[in-house]
Amino acid sequence: MTASTTTDRGRLTSARFYITFRCNSLCGYCNVWQDDKFKGYEELTLERGRQILDELYELGVRYVDFTGGEPVLHPHIDGIVQHAKSLGMAVEITSNGIRFAQHIEAIVPYVDTMNVSLDTLRPDRYRQIRGVPTLDRALDVIQKVVATGSGNLKLICVVTRENVDEIPDLLRFAHENRTTVYFSGMFEYFDEQDTVRDTNRTARKLKLIEQNGKPLADATAGRAGRMDESEPTGGPIAEQLIRLLHQPYALVNLHFRKYMETLDPTAPTDCYANKRILTVGPDGRLVLPCYHAFDNSVAWDRPLRELVEDPEFLRVRDEEVGHRSECRSCTVFPYIGLSFSHRFDKVFLYQALSEEIAKFKRQFTDPLFPRLPLDLEQLHSRYSELEHLIDQALPTPRPPESADHFYRFETTGTGVRSEFAAGELSVAELIGDYAHGECWGIQRSPHTWIRLVYRELVPALRELLPQEAYESVVAELYEVQLAWWYAYLTRYYQGTEQLDGTAAEKTVAGFLTRTGALLPEAPAATRVREVLLHAGCVLGLSPETLAPLAVRTPFPEAALIAKHLLLIASDAELPRYAELLPEEAAEPLRRAPLAPPTGDVPPLDPETARLLGQDNPLPATVDEATAEKLIAAVTALAPEDREGLAARLLTHELRTPGAVRRRGAELRSRGTATD
Repeated sequence: MTASTTTDRGRLTSARFYITFRCNSLCGYCNVWQDDKFKGYEELTLERGRQILDELYELGVRYVDFTGGEPVLHPHIDGIVQHAKSLGMAVEITSNGIRFAQHIEAIVPYVDTMNVSLDTLRPDRYRQIRGVPTLDRALDVIQKVVATGSGNLKLICVVTRENVDEIPDLLRFAHENRTTVYFSGMFEYFDEQDTVRDTNRTARKLKLIEQNGKPLADATAGRAGRMDESEPTGGPIAEQLIRLLHQPYALVNLHFRKYMETLDPTAPTDCYANKRILTVGPDGRLVLPCYHAFDNSVAWDRPLRELVEDPEFLRVRDEEVGHRSECRSCTVFPYIGLSFSHRFDKVFLYQALSEEIAKFKRQFTDPLFPRLPLDLEQLHSRYSELEHLIDQALPTPRPPESADHFYRFETTGTGVRSEFAAGELSVAELIGDYAHGECWGIQRSPHTWIRLVYRELVPALRELLPQEAYESVVAELYEVQLAWWYAYLTRYYQGTEQLDGTAAEKTVAGFLTRTGALLPEAPAATRVREVLLHAGCVLGLSPETLAPLAVRTPFPEAALIAKHLLLIASDAELPRYAELLPEEAAEPLRRAPLAPPTGDVPPLDPETARLLGQDNPLPATVDEATAEKLIAAVTALAPEDREGLAARLLTHELRTPGAVRRRGAELRSRGTATD
């Protein structure tokens, strides 16, 4: 592979800032204190620390993770963290808590997430894992941070064979302190990651599996077996963690688990080190290829905007990252995880599910613990059904042809086909999917409605409803989320034609009806009806069921609702659905039965035409080279130029409702929803 000659600085969005390599723990699964390559680095002054943050911000970095080593061993950590927050960055910091007490006031109010490592509640085991007898200090810091009421504390428990039996105790501790604990599997990036070493063997050098891309024949041997061997409790760790999915105050990353299950150690890894995330060392150097395989760097002897154009930086990024043999079995979530938002595949679906559940917990269900009734066994059963659908029924998408594409697509004589969505996509939808810069903006994804639920619907209900009625809605959230996903996937995705989504649709329909009936006559209730109407129309629930939720004034999702109805509703139903929507969204539904499936394509609005470089109307069909040029035109736009682009492209698409109907013929052949 030939190294690129430039860096698209707008894509460098995150930074892992190893502000010091010094540490006051001797964790058996960490190499920072055991490997000489991490010793002897000069550390930044306060002024230089602020300067490098300014330069990171100039590059486009908007998230910084302060880590180490132990970050609070740096003499200027307080001021450096505060400066990052003053720039508007999202800030995260991870500490072992041993010396953090004196920094609580100076740091906690200035970070979005405060991570404290806590693998055990037993002093002897803590010393065995961490190498120091300081559990009391860590627990004291946790309780003091909780007492601030900041709400940004997250405990991180790395689950291994040695502490898996403590999961119930750690969960109880989280409940008592009303703080989240993230139960993490073990990252694997050097030998025997899932085994805690004897910390008395100080200064043990942990050798990386290979250096500089030189392959080692058995580099990945034994990985899967080590992660799945029997634990003391009698079952695989992963299976125990999945049962914590809906437990109050427990955080489980489904996407990390699924990534590990599907990892192919013979294939290059889709790692974003130096592509979207920079690794900054204690003296400001850019660590290459990443912290975990660190054997190269570019010194901070000139502005960062020049360092990311350095030939060695580009060579390592393009030739080594993801391609070394240790990269091919790497599971280091902070680097690999960034790629999940840029590949529309099953791992992304699980990421969306995980983040939705985490948001439901943090904002709505955890604050009502323990009085909120949750049937955890039933939720686990419902999740298992959805997991089976995703894993077994949905096709496994092939990697896209370009590293800059979210999904693989093929152009046809009449549109575009992807490997997830049933039926055809329009060219406008294809390029509109890139308007938000990540897969979170993809139009045909089940997460689009759930995002409205946690961002708008439930917060509005908290203000509108009496407490008892509000809590009755919150008690349904998890089951409704899982039912929505099941119903959406069976209606809109390939591979699900033989599955019956009727029960899931009934669950969603019941929620919509019950919630709608609770609403008072108040202006704020209109937005709730809009969100409820969105779900019902997208699933094709009957117009009669949805009539009490009708909204005839314009609202943001009306055009998207109209498009879904054009795809799935029968000709006879379209006029009845039109009565539920604002006039601008209703008009294409009334016109569709008589509109030709093909015909002249209307011109783009002037602003969209300018941004896409299209002098002529956007064609109904294009060859793949033209499609790639249009995608490249969108991804090259500044964020402010992309604002509103997807909505304008959707409006453009609705100007030819007959063409939308034609693209939905395959979906309509699946039948209609049952209320």
